[in-house]
Amino acid sequence: MDNHIYFNLNPINFLIISGILQIFILSGVLFVRNEGHYLSNRLLSLLLVLVNSYLTYLMILDLNLDNLFPWLLWFPYSYLLAIGPLIYFYTLSFTQPDFILSEKVMVHFLPLGIELALQVFQISWAISTNEMYYNVFSDAFISPLIYFGTSVSIFIYLKKSLIAIQNHEQAVVHQFSEMRKKTLDWLFALISYYRLFWFVWIPFAVVFLTLFRGQIQNVFTIISAYLLLLFLTYLTYWIGLQGLLKGSAMNLGDFLKSAKKGSYDHLPENEIEGLIIVVKTAMEEHKAYLNPSLSLKEFAGMLDREPNLISFILNRHLQKTFYELVNTYRINAVKEMLSQNKAEGLTLLAIALECGFNSKTSFNRVFKEMNGVTPSQYLKKISNN
Repeated sequence: MDNHIYFNLNPINFLIISGILQIFILSGVLFVRNEGHYLSNRLLSLLLVLVNSYLTYLMILDLNLDNLFPWLLWFPYSYLLAIGPLIYFYTLSFTQPDFILSEKVMVHFLPLGIELALQVFQISWAISTNEMYYNVFSDAFISPLIYFGTSVSIFIYLKKSLIAIQNHEQAVVHQFSEMRKKTLDWLFALISYYRLFWFVWIPFAVVFLTLFRGQIQNVFTIISAYLLLLFLTYLTYWIGLQGLLKGSAMNLGDFLKSAKKGSYDHLPENEIEGLIIVVKTAMEEHKAYLNPSLSLKEFAGMLDREPNLISFILNRHLQKTFYELVNTYRINAVKEMLSQNKAEGLTLLAIALECGFNSKTSFNRVFKEMNGVTPSQYLKKISNN
């Protein structure tokens, strides 16, 4: 064995390796998990494994295991062109109730097939010439080509994912009076961070590989590579953990299926006015808004009307989403209790719960959305007056 070859283990790559092991464990938990969305759990599990495979390859190089055990590079480790499609399909598993992995969907993984074919070609060449994988002449253009394809793929698919989430959020506010366990803002934030990271990492990786191939040692570049890899490892782990904790949110399929709009443009004016009165009566006299989990489907059932018809009346003639309508009545009820001294001895949270809110967080968020100040600031203002 060459005396110059050593096992390179330092505190930073130790943390990266620890993160890789945790990601593998988390992916296994997601794969066997039966709670929540069956398909989304497995898509996220696969995503974690494929990103981890790439991280494993980089750690093999960093630890000098490729020199100690050359056969470790006889396997394809790069599945970067699957990242974009997997995140997009993971998003669709939440936002489209009927989404399945059909043959049409599998076409999106054709670039991954090309990526694997290029790696198999390069591995075969390396074995036949007794060269390291990264020393084969073709690596000079194959690796940059894969990274370029990855950047394009991630840009396209993650943008489509963010658009799908935005459309989902718009559908939710038309169907529900409260957003807890129904919003995908957590997923929107994670995808935004992940997209930003890969836009930083990919050009850096190309530069780093160029320096690596030229045997150019630069302390700043090496430290930056370690920090970026550490960030990628634990950002990936965080995405998996959030998927495990929040991915079991309520399945909105039955509600969102009914969100398709009917054609009510030709309703007579007197029927429209009658429906507006029916809606306002249900809120003002029967106080339907006091139901903390009130949905459009449930509200329409109370009125013996189709959900799409009620949604049409709210959107077109009252210029409100269902979420805005219900929470406007809830906020007004809170203000009335505060202004008429009906809340003596009650905390703000107790008042909020009495007026239809189901948590302090949702109450504070909705109150500030509609009034520009927090409930505490509003209370202080009316107390001074």
